[in-house]
Amino acid sequence: MCYHKNSPSPLNDLVDRFGRLPVHTRQFVRHVITLPSANGYAYNSGGNIAFFGGTLSNLNVHVHEAAHSLDLLNAYKDKPLSSSAKWISEYNQDSAVPDPYAQTNQIENVAQNTVVTTYERNVPGGFFGLNPNANKIFHQFATVDTEQREAGRLLIPGGMCTSRLQNSNPVPISGAKVTTQAAGAPDVALPAGIAMIAGVDFNTNGTCQFA
Repeated sequence: MCYHKNSPSPLNDLVDRFGRLPVHTRQFVRHVITLPSANGYAYNSGGNIAFFGGTLSNLNVHVHEAAHSLDLLNAYKDKPLSSSAKWISEYNQDSAVPDPYAQTNQIENVAQNTVVTTYERNVPGGFFGLNPNANKIFHQFATVDTEQREAGRLLIPGGMCTSRLQNSNPVPISGAKVTTQAAGAPDVALPAGIAMIAGVDFNTNGTCQFA
């Protein structure tokens, strides 16, 4: 995590909200960054999530942005899910999407349906017990739910990390000499038994705009 000292929301909010994501969802996120901004928005770039303004305090935004990692870093059998024939077929059987933001494109639609699925699977009563129109998006929900379950229950709490993204390159301080690892520095190498998630170059900055 990288927390800017002028971020409008407290660090504890970032730790609490991101920490509530299921571990098998979090393992598809490399870095979480917060930055001050007059406008609140967030986006995911290659598995790195940037929060601007007060969006880091919104749990649904954390789920939405992490959902882009699951989709675009190929966590699911049908990959990327948002452009797969399976997804389009199921989408075409429904009469609605979760909200107007999901109408942006299929990438954002999958992310919003992941928020729905996470709520349905983790909150007593679920989304379908709350919204009388939920059946209008049933096939989209069921597709995300099936894909996450077959991929290892990615949206369900519990378990341990089984994979992670490769470390990013070190960012040197301007003018500083490159040195060997300092004594006592944390070991961030991939431990035995942890698979490396292949990186994919994507950026949702153009469409992820949460007011």
